[in-house]
Amino acid sequence: MLALVGAGALTLAACGGSTVESSEVTDTTSADATTSETSSASSSATSTSESSTTTTRERGEREITEPGATRASSAPDGRMPLSGDDEDFLDALIDDGIDVEGTEDQLIAAGHVHCTAQSETGGDADAAVVEAVAGQIVAQDRTDGDEAAVAESIAKAAESAYC
Repeated sequence: MLALVGAGALTLAACGGSTVESSEVTDTTSADATTSETSSASSSATSTSESSTTTTRERGEREITEPGATRASSAPDGRMPLSGDDEDFLDALIDDGIDVEGTEDQLIAAGHVHCTAQSETGGDADAAVVEAVAGQIVAQDRTDGDEAAVAESIAKAAESAYC
């Protein structure tokens, strides 16, 4: 936060001497030169635009014939293909009466987290992830069981497939 305030003050200090005072402005007026330059500039601008059109085609550049962007009818799911272990894990959950469609990634992650929680590097936070996913499955009516039963199903399927 202090660095942000310091950067703002530095920026304001850098702009301090850039204001133009009216005494510094010099008046130079030459109406004849401006009028003649304007009329010659407009006539040369017409000829310049005509010549630039022909030079673009003379260079051999191709014309753009590709269609513009269109709206995608469906978004890609962006998921990696499931491994054999993933398939076994999800099949075990389906056999336990859990609807896994649309939650495969979360359930697979919870299965891996369960194995980490069981190892010496895991902890209570890892176990809480499995319980949270189990609660989510119950809240979404993806099973008839309670949170404890779903957490047990995730643990059992993970131990069979991943641990």
